[in-house]
Amino acid sequence: MGMGTPLRVLLVEDSEDDALLLLRELQRGDYEITFERVDTPTAMKAAIAGQTWDIVICDYSMPTFSAPAALKQVKESGLDLPFIIVSGTIGEDTAVAAMKAGAHDYIIKGNLARLIPAVARELRESQVRQQRKQAEEQIKASLQEKEVLLKEIHHRVKNNLQIISSLLNLQAEYLKDNQALEVFKDSQNRIESMALIHEKLYQSQDLAKINFADYIQDLVNNLFYSYNVNSSAITLKMNVEEVFLAIDAAIPCGLIINELISNSLKYAFPQREPGEICIDFYSIEANLFTLIISDNGVGFAKDFDFQATESLGLRLVKGLTHQLQGNINFVSYNGVKYNIIFPAKNI
Repeated sequence: MGMGTPLRVLLVEDSEDDALLLLRELQRGDYEITFERVDTPTAMKAAIAGQTWDIVICDYSMPTFSAPAALKQVKESGLDLPFIIVSGTIGEDTAVAAMKAGAHDYIIKGNLARLIPAVARELRESQVRQQRKQAEEQIKASLQEKEVLLKEIHHRVKNNLQIISSLLNLQAEYLKDNQALEVFKDSQNRIESMALIHEKLYQSQDLAKINFADYIQDLVNNLFYSYNVNSSAITLKMNVEEVFLAIDAAIPCGLIINELISNSLKYAFPQREPGEICIDFYSIEANLFTLIISDNGVGFAKDFDFQATESLGLRLVKGLTHQLQGNINFVSYNGVKYNIIFPAKNI
């Protein structure tokens, strides 16, 4: 007969005779055994700390120790060791309580024929648990790596967008034509509104979505600053729910807000008269959102046709609403009011 399978057994047993019986039984199962016998808490602690075990076989009650106490030590050590209780007499209730506490099996000393199959099964299951744990840890590590990469990507995209914005700024210094300057400024604000989303994403906890209420606040502050608005003249009224949006909804929605607020700031109050701009953003029902942007400025000419407009900003808004699979309603009465309803997965 060749060498058996190596098996490192920690025997928690106060009777030397019983310990020999157990070992003999295990050898019949063709195991090559290394073992240590302990029967006190201190000895057990030292044995667990001192070396690696494949399995713990434990008597239920001993003069200074017990299976529940031994099991507690194994659990506290953080090891996932198969734990089999072997006892002379153990009531059904006691056995059930021990299993609930984390013991893997119990065997009556008078019926040791069950020991070998029980050990084989517990070793197999322990191996499966370890493989699963390793796989989970690998997935976790790989997810963390991807998260770091995603943050890095959002950071770089934001930086690249800001470089483009700075280039436009430099270029604008060479322009004498006011209309061209306006076009450059609009482009810059569009780029900034996208850069801000990437900035919010890499600062966000979960990288998949951003707190859109926060974003709207920052975006609008940037626009007021960009158009040099006297905030005592134009009041901003915001009624924005704490909504989280994924990037595929956040970018078009951010661009829409950028266009419509820019329009109000540029055209609604030509005499710099006092007025107000309102933003409402909330969910009507799960995954269905409403964005309302309005001002009480001069409004559009009576014959203005929103659907046929040639304005780049408003054509953009229509295109972006379409991209969001939303609907837009436009009213020009005592100013202008846009109402956009769109679906978005609130992840």
